Amino acid sequence: MGLPPGDRACHALPVLRRLAAFAVRFALSAAVLMAAVGLVSPGNPSNTLGLALVVSVVLSVAWYVTLAKFLWFLLLPWLLYVAFWFAAITGAYGIGVLRALLVAVGMAILAALVEWALGVKTFRHG
Repeated sequence: MGLPPGDRACHALPVLRRLAAFAVRFALSAAVLMAAVGLVSPGNPSNTLGLALVVSVVLSVAWYVTLAKFLWFLLLPWLLYVAFWFAAITGAYGIGVLRALLVAVGMAILAALVEWALGVKTFRHG
């Protein structure tokens, strides 16, 4: 049968709120990545919001594919994810491994500041 038209709107609001929260969190994560790369590699022509969004998606997928999200107590998923993270960051931004390590530190600090200032946890990829 379905829900009456008035009830459909009530059930759609929580879904829209979740989608909006996801979009805000996703945009903040990309901004944190972009800012961290900007701090480590100023003037990098690859450091754009579009690339940061793509890299955030790739790293989020890798987080699940490597099973680091689910098997956090095992070492191998973490090692796979870290290797993938370094490959993604160095490849996308054309920076070396040491600068990528500094990007990870910058992301951790900036993500903590965003969480403190806005109360929003970003997707932490570093």
